[in-house]
Amino acid sequence: MQIFFFSIMYLIPAIIFIFLAGMVYGHNRKCRKHITCSLFFLSSSLWFFGVFTSSLIYPKYLDKIVVYWINGSIAVSALLSLHLFLINANMYKMKNGKLFKLLFIPGIVVIATIPFDSWMLNEFDETALKPMFIPGPGLILLWIVDFAYLIVNVFLTIKEMKKGNQAAVLWFKGMILFFVWTLTMLVGSILLQNTNLSFITFLIPHGSLFWAYAIFLSMSKYDYLSSYEKRYNILFQRSPLGILLMDEDAVVHEASPQVANYLGVSNKELIQNSILSFLNGVDKEKFIKAHQTFFQNRIRLTDEELSFVNIKGEETILSFDSDFILLEGKTLQFVMVKDVTEAKNKVKHEYYLAYHDILTGLSNRAAFEIKIQELISRKEMFDLVLLDLNKLKKINDTLGHQAGDHAIRYLATILQEAAGAEHHTARLGGDEFVLLLNIDKTETIIKQIRKQLAIPMKRTGSGQMTLSASIGVSRYPLDGEIMDELYSVADKRMYEEKHDVKLRG
Repeated sequence: MQIFFFSIMYLIPAIIFIFLAGMVYGHNRKCRKHITCSLFFLSSSLWFFGVFTSSLIYPKYLDKIVVYWINGSIAVSALLSLHLFLINANMYKMKNGKLFKLLFIPGIVVIATIPFDSWMLNEFDETALKPMFIPGPGLILLWIVDFAYLIVNVFLTIKEMKKGNQAAVLWFKGMILFFVWTLTMLVGSILLQNTNLSFITFLIPHGSLFWAYAIFLSMSKYDYLSSYEKRYNILFQRSPLGILLMDEDAVVHEASPQVANYLGVSNKELIQNSILSFLNGVDKEKFIKAHQTFFQNRIRLTDEELSFVNIKGEETILSFDSDFILLEGKTLQFVMVKDVTEAKNKVKHEYYLAYHDILTGLSNRAAFEIKIQELISRKEMFDLVLLDLNKLKKINDTLGHQAGDHAIRYLATILQEAAGAEHHTARLGGDEFVLLLNIDKTETIIKQIRKQLAIPMKRTGSGQMTLSASIGVSRYPLDGEIMDELYSVADKRMYEEKHDVKLRG
């Protein structure tokens, strides 16, 4: 019957603490805040296990259980609770925050003196009818240190309350109830240990249930332990920008849904895999070498761009900034990503329209003027070849503008194929075209153009049509040193040829 009573009194609370420890640890196994809190609950459970054990074998080994087991676990719990609150208050991250670690020295020193019996106990005789338990200076000092840590915890909780943290209000109420209960039971157990009320000694640890219940409520209602992580996670999940955490080997540790969407994969596929696995069309060796250089030298990136083909085969352009953060003791690269594919394609299209002829796809007059100025600045000899499609007006008038446009596109194709990619080909407007050629290729290219024009062109409807073009050539710098001079000479020679064609009928 006695064992059953003590089991209800002490084992059930101990199991509750163990359950809470598992729940908190399982919430985030990598977070030191969660690890610390779970250790705090486990240490608190040892208090109940100690009282349960001492109740069963009383009075044998009572002094050792009280000093080593019970007070030892209480002292460790006090240290862990302080550590937990320093983490919650972000005090380690403050300037000179590492100095807060000095607060642990008194507790560690006093715990180290527990093995000295005469220091911890003044008198204890387990053979007496009613053993007297008189604490020594060491044990009293240990209680003072525990009390001091509780005061610090209260102070930190009040600080959180002033920030408007409602969960901290629950913590504060739980700690006050714990403090009042424990102090009352502790003083009573010393003063009444030789009376019929000496049983209150075994009620000392139950004050911690108030604190445990407060923590449980705050976790279920406000998720206080992970409030910072929760706020971060909301931003992480809903941010219009993609957010990525990578290590030095470009392995993804965390990624927002946007990043997975950009890469064309699921978030599950992305985590714990190299980002390179999802970047097709990228020089992987060059990428990882640059990434590790940036990582080792902690180089922040701003407005960088990366072009690649994602897993879905979509050409993608990402703009990104990066920095470095320390997360759970490990340095990671924090990357903010934005998909600029549409914007870049729009700019590219606008640029294309600004420097290309819509009908033929050739360069337009603006692009031609830039190119010829570039060639002139090099002071290298080149030929300007001007072409005019003969009888375009007649084609438009007799066959329609659709036939005229077809003839222009046909001539543009011939010019492109004859000149090749190494030479500049442009349509200046209407029926006028221009080529900028190497002087040793001009004659060959003109012959090829005339040869292709001699082949009848199939009309869009039915039938065929033979086209012809008048050509004029000027050479830099013999015929002029500026664009207008070169154009004027080529234009004059072209119209001389056109005049000859008219004379021949």
